[in-house]
Amino acid sequence: MPRGFDTCLEEGVALFNAGSFFEAHEVWEEAWRRESGPRRLLLQGLILVAAGWLKRDAGNIRGAWTLFSRALERLESLPPSCEGVDVGGLRPCVVRWREGGDDTRPLLARQVAHQRGER
Repeated sequence: MPRGFDTCLEEGVALFNAGSFFEAHEVWEEAWRRESGPRRLLLQGLILVAAGWLKRDAGNIRGAWTLFSRALERLESLPPSCEGVDVGGLRPCVVRWREGGDDTRPLLARQVAHQRGER
């Protein structure tokens, strides 16, 4: 039975924050196939960010730049908080990662209030 959006989002965030970018990408893609609208854009943006880090870690700076740019295209139309994800805080990080000026390992923030059913 397919897992729900919230389960996939939460698991993907935990994997991403642990540096397991490929695994996060796979979990988010599971939910992305069934979603539409802002949820689909959010997942697409997160998938592209994870893929960007995979390329960056492999030394493919041009590939990382392209994937981070595509992620920003998806994330720019979303509100600062979307499904509990701090998109407003993520966008400037993606810009820095794209430009190669920030080697800080990425972390995604998800608000606890959303986990209790609030939006």
